[in-house]
Amino acid sequence: MTPLFTVSGLRIAIRRDLDERVVVDGVDLEVGAGETLALVGESASGKSLIALGSLDLLSPGARVVGGTTLFEGTALQGLAGDDWRRLVGMGIGVLFQDAIGAWDPLDIMGAQSGEVLDEHTELTDEEIQSRVLEALGEVGLSKRRHFLAFSHEVSRGQAQRMMLAAALLAAPRLLIADEPLSGLDITVARAVLDLIDDLRAKRGMGMLLVTHDLAIVAAVADRVAVVYSGMIVEQAPVGVLYRRPRHPYMSGLLGSVPGLVRGRLRPIRGEAPDIFEVAAGCPFAPRCDHVVERCRTERPALRVVGESMVACHRAEELELAGVG
Repeated sequence: MTPLFTVSGLRIAIRRDLDERVVVDGVDLEVGAGETLALVGESASGKSLIALGSLDLLSPGARVVGGTTLFEGTALQGLAGDDWRRLVGMGIGVLFQDAIGAWDPLDIMGAQSGEVLDEHTELTDEEIQSRVLEALGEVGLSKRRHFLAFSHEVSRGQAQRMMLAAALLAAPRLLIADEPLSGLDITVARAVLDLIDDLRAKRGMGMLLVTHDLAIVAAVADRVAVVYSGMIVEQAPVGVLYRRPRHPYMSGLLGSVPGLVRGRLRPIRGEAPDIFEVAAGCPFAPRCDHVVERCRTERPALRVVGESMVACHRAEELELAGVG
């Protein structure tokens, strides 16, 4: 079966002052219809760069310099502006990390929510408003009050629900959620997560979920891609990855999460590198308890080891701790 969403050879460069460097170099990933793929890793590991870069939605200072993105078999690169907006706007819904800042503060949120239908369908204004009100009810918001609200008048959790309603208006086949629970307290976050996953399942959507929260991943993901310093270091079905991690970084992440690991936590030593400082060998080598000289000089490529894809020179010989 052809994947719903395919990213091949994605390369992203970042500029700082007069220096530009490639920080994501050759990332591949796929999301199937109805499947949830989670991109996980520490803050500033490159997860959001990969997810948003696949749609060329990067912030100033970052740009895609290579690779191909296919959605339902159509390449996004090279599409004219209107064609790109139609394909992405109607086929792919996006939840941004900044649930408040993503909205124009000078316009009511309900009107902004309906813009995708206004631009890409023949629906009347009344029909669009009816669709928006219906979507607001579906995500558990007061229809009239939130339709007329400005972004400064709602909580972060309500803004994220508004964004979800807007993202689902066009009945997309794929949802890209970039840290959708960022800044929410635990109770609100759980409610929003359940809502996202329930609506995804009900509509049969695929989802690319960006998060650093491994408990969330365990609850909703089918497969996981582990990102470290701009590269995918491991990829596997969620159950396989949690029980039998093949990369020391993933084992370390699991060992650092209260509630997942039994007994004492096993935190990763050191700090994550600046993604702009590209290492010659494995980027995890300075923090790895299993490092050998080859790790410092030769960057490992992803390869099949057991049921996983892993970028570690020693993956076959290491017995790493998991959970469950």
